[in-house]
Amino acid sequence: MINYYSPLKSGCVAEYGDNPRNELIDLIKVVPEQIFEIGCGSGATGMAIKQKFPDAKYIGMDSNKDAAEIAQTRLDKVIVSDIDKVPLDTFELEKGCFDLIICADILEHLYDPWKIINDLRGYLTADGRILASIPNVQYIEHIVNVLDGNWKYEDHGLMDATHIRFFTLNEIIKMFNGTGYNITHCSGISNPKMNSDTWPNDFDFGKFVLKNITKEEASKFAVLQYLLIAQKVSHE
Repeated sequence: MINYYSPLKSGCVAEYGDNPRNELIDLIKVVPEQIFEIGCGSGATGMAIKQKFPDAKYIGMDSNKDAAEIAQTRLDKVIVSDIDKVPLDTFELEKGCFDLIICADILEHLYDPWKIINDLRGYLTADGRILASIPNVQYIEHIVNVLDGNWKYEDHGLMDATHIRFFTLNEIIKMFNGTGYNITHCSGISNPKMNSDTWPNDFDFGKFVLKNITKEEASKFAVLQYLLIAQKVSHE
C-alpha cells in the first residue's frame, strides 16, 4: 500500500490537555445549580467549576472513553457518547433542568452544531445559558496564511484537523439567534497587530492592506477565539 499524508493519521492529532478553562469559568457570575458540559474531556474544567460551586450538580459528555473514565472520578455523572450521532433524548436527561450548558471548543467539531444547540434549548431552564468558546476563522493570521495559498491543518487550535465547521463572529451570532438565543456576552483575546490609537485606520500586512478599518471591524480580525454567553429566549 502506498504511504500517504493525512493530518488525521494516528499520531498526527494531539489530544487536548487536562487544564481547566479558567477564562470561561471566570465568566460564570450566577451560581449554577445544574450544569451539563458537552465535550467534557477528562473533566478538568468541570472539577474546577465544582470546586468554585460545590453545590452544583455536574453532568459531562464525551466520546473519548479514556478521557471520560478520568472525568467520572471528577464529575457527578459522565455520559460516554457522540452527541453528533446519538439523539439527546436517548440519555434520559431531564428537560428544562440545566441552568448552564457548556460547549467549550466543541461546536466546530460537530457536523450540525445548529441542530445541537437548538435541541439543547429544551434542556435549559427558562433563563438558562450556554457558555461557549468558538474559534474565529476571520483571525488575521489565518487570513494572511490563506492569501499565501495555505490552509494548513494542525494538531490543535484554529486549524485543528478535526474541525469540520468554521465560524466568523457574524455566523456565530446568526447561529445562536437563529436557534432561540440572545448573546449576552462576547469577548476574546485580541492580536496586538490590530491595535491603534486612531480610527478608522489602515493595516499593512505586506501583500495586502486593510484600508479604512473601524475599531469594530478590526476586532473581528483580532480575536483568535470568541468566548460567549448565550441566553435562552423563552417563547410565550
